[in-house]
Amino acid sequence: MKAVLLAAGRGSRLHSLTQSTPKPLVTVGARTCLDIALESLAAVVDSIVVVTGYLGDRIGTHLERHPPSVPVQVVVNPKPEQGNLTSLAVARALIEDDGFVLTNADHLFPSNFFSDHFVTDVNIAIAAQNDRPILDDEMKVEVVADHLREISKTLTTYDGAYIGTTRIPARHSSAYWAAFDRVKEVIDPARACVEDVLQALAHSETPPHVTWINNLQWFEVDTLEDLEKARKGLAP
Repeated sequence: MKAVLLAAGRGSRLHSLTQSTPKPLVTVGARTCLDIALESLAAVVDSIVVVTGYLGDRIGTHLERHPPSVPVQVVVNPKPEQGNLTSLAVARALIEDDGFVLTNADHLFPSNFFSDHFVTDVNIAIAAQNDRPILDDEMKVEVVADHLREISKTLTTYDGAYIGTTRIPARHSSAYWAAFDRVKEVIDPARACVEDVLQALAHSETPPHVTWINNLQWFEVDTLEDLEKARKGLAP
């Protein structure tokens, strides 16, 4: 299995911290967000595609100096200001026939997240939580019989929140990419995101399985407040 790590965004909500440093290289304790994300992926994949954009050369340099335990290939999204579906598009040729994990460089999971918690190869699967209050700006999910029915930030009734990571087994990759192509045809690339693919799959013959990841602490680093929480939560 491979992985795609989305690391192209500017991280403007981190203000001055990302003026000269790409968001994935913001430090949490002694490590960068990128290093933490790579560690959890390396436990279960054979190789990782890192998609860069804003200040991507600095991410490439960091990976050369601090290579993870599995091979990494860096590809560049030339339009990182658009929706993150453009990032997945530039990685497609490297993973299309394989199973893969798709996640974000600003989602900081425990090192055993993919090996011990989000473990499935039965179907396309997404990780979600429902044991805590769901914030207004989270990607909410409606679930029926453990399968995704709807996913959107604007849902008024929902069962929990998607936590930004998906597993696509090789035998279901063609269904995933067929949904990807449908989304590209109907949604403006300026706003198309990987969750739109999940929404398309939810109304197909292969709706994603929802794996509930409860009683587990993880961090998403979008704002200065998020960063402070992550630094406190991951302090040795």
